[in-house]
Amino acid sequence: MEKLLIPLGIIVVGLILGKTLRGLWENKKIFKDAPLDTFLKKTIQWVLFFVSPFIITGAFWTVKLDSLKLIVLPFLGVLTLVIGGLLSVGVSKFLKLDRAKTGSMFVSGSFSNMGNFGTFFCFVFIGEESLPYIAMFRLLEEFLYYSVGFPIAKSFGDSEVIDRDKSKLRHLINNPFIIGSLLAIVLGCLFNMLGVERPAVYGTIISYMVPLSTFLIVIPIGFNMNFAALRSYIKECYSISLVKFVAVPLIITALGFVLGLGQIHENLVLKVMLILSAMPPAFTSLVPPQLYKLDTDLANSSWLFNSGMLILVAPVLYLILRSI
Repeated sequence: MEKLLIPLGIIVVGLILGKTLRGLWENKKIFKDAPLDTFLKKTIQWVLFFVSPFIITGAFWTVKLDSLKLIVLPFLGVLTLVIGGLLSVGVSKFLKLDRAKTGSMFVSGSFSNMGNFGTFFCFVFIGEESLPYIAMFRLLEEFLYYSVGFPIAKSFGDSEVIDRDKSKLRHLINNPFIIGSLLAIVLGCLFNMLGVERPAVYGTIISYMVPLSTFLIVIPIGFNMNFAALRSYIKECYSISLVKFVAVPLIITALGFVLGLGQIHENLVLKVMLILSAMPPAFTSLVPPQLYKLDTDLANSSWLFNSGMLILVAPVLYLILRSI
């Protein structure tokens, strides 16, 4: 039960703290002239740029990839994003949404928060031994976002913006977060192959950094929660929830089972896949709607609503994992 209460506590406290900070800031009771909203956005970037590569390096430093079946993990990670995007576009057609809304639905359904929330829940529910398989599952994630996801989102956008965004997209492809993640993998593998022993304190630091980074990510979500705006998009938000928390995990986990991944390390890899395929929209899903004049309110609402839904999704995941 402690494994369930810890993540729930971190999420609930983070959301409440973020919402409280918003109220105090707007009423000029704290940080009167300071751009607190900008600072919190920078906090997310700090977590992505510094904390994630540190965890990835540590994961590949000690990993033992002793099964050829694990080769399919990156491709299943790609399939997770592809299926989420396709289903979300299909739902949009069913709801008869316009192109701007459909584009926002696509990125919400495809772009997934496997890096922060996914890593956190795997770490708490399974343990540090899950980290290398998380990194493998996510190996092509960022590349797919910028090489495929952004161009598809662009196709739903304003035609005037499409002709002017080439330099911006080039800048995104050279994203330091992608470079940092790749360097972290290379560094971890290099230490592994050279037989360099990982310091014991490294694992201790990771055990604190994973929940702390999640807490830092949740605070901005609480800070930006706007329940009035959410009510305008509740149908779309629930639709994304069904895609990301029900349809995609069922398909991906079933595929993993069929491919024999359930036989590796007592279902550990299959458990990792279940958690990672059942995560809410990524923070990156908010970028294409701003670049291409999609429905930014829908994207923001979906991101906030479905991140908050983890309060309900986490207990379900915990019960399923215990039964596997």
